[in-house]
Amino acid sequence: MSAVKTEFLREVANIMQIGLGTDETFKAVFNLLEKTVPFDSATLYLYNEKSDRLEVVHQKGLEIVDLAGEFSFDRGRGMSSWVSKQKNPIILQSLVKCRPGKENRYCSFVSMPLWTDEKIIGVLNLGHHEPGIYKRVDREDYQTVSSQISIVLEKILLRKRLRDQNERLKRAIHELQAAQTQLIEKERLAAIGEIVVTINHKINNPLTAIIGLTEILSLTFQNGNQEKIKEGLRAIMNEVKRIQKVTRKLTVISSSESEEYIGNSRMTKLPS
Repeated sequence: MSAVKTEFLREVANIMQIGLGTDETFKAVFNLLEKTVPFDSATLYLYNEKSDRLEVVHQKGLEIVDLAGEFSFDRGRGMSSWVSKQKNPIILQSLVKCRPGKENRYCSFVSMPLWTDEKIIGVLNLGHHEPGIYKRVDREDYQTVSSQISIVLEKILLRKRLRDQNERLKRAIHELQAAQTQLIEKERLAAIGEIVVTINHKINNPLTAIIGLTEILSLTFQNGNQEKIKEGLRAIMNEVKRIQKVTRKLTVISSSESEEYIGNSRMTKLPS
């Protein structure tokens, strides 16, 4: 596996520069791995910090690669859970004389814990049907492979977290804008409502007076009392001027200040 330290490192650097998505990066890493280390099946586990469990996120081959699935460890069932607490690759050169899984799935096995600094990223397991494929003398090379893959995975997981955070931020901004629009609409409707209350209060009173005076004038006209008619007309004119004054003030409103009216109602405060 001496080629691991040259070609593999160069290809890993290329994968990191391309900036692929999460699934595409997994595929690219597995394709590169297949050129470097022989395997019939490979399985990538990522560590879920919230659940403190390993989760299968990608595999190549017909089966999930693991051993001792009937045993439970701190982070789940199987050897992968135990390996995630280790710092060095676990290499089983031959399982022929032992027990290659209940179904004799593979005879050579390597499990590589993936760490960056003191943080566990996951576990990468490789299985081969032939014994002796993975050798303990290559432990340093497997350590190099796991270290480089850990760097790639950390970077794409960081990208994924940033994308997720950006999506959450976009949704939050969208919701904030929608809420702001809704608030503006409510404020607009509230302002219209206050104006309506103002008009109703300020104009209805003189209109009521005008209607009453008109009825009185109608009766007075029949009696021919000229002085009463003039007095009534003057009163009507005063009420009309009151209405005219209110409508003028409505056209020069420059603030949203309001005042209490009746109960919980409010009306627009007109300029003095």
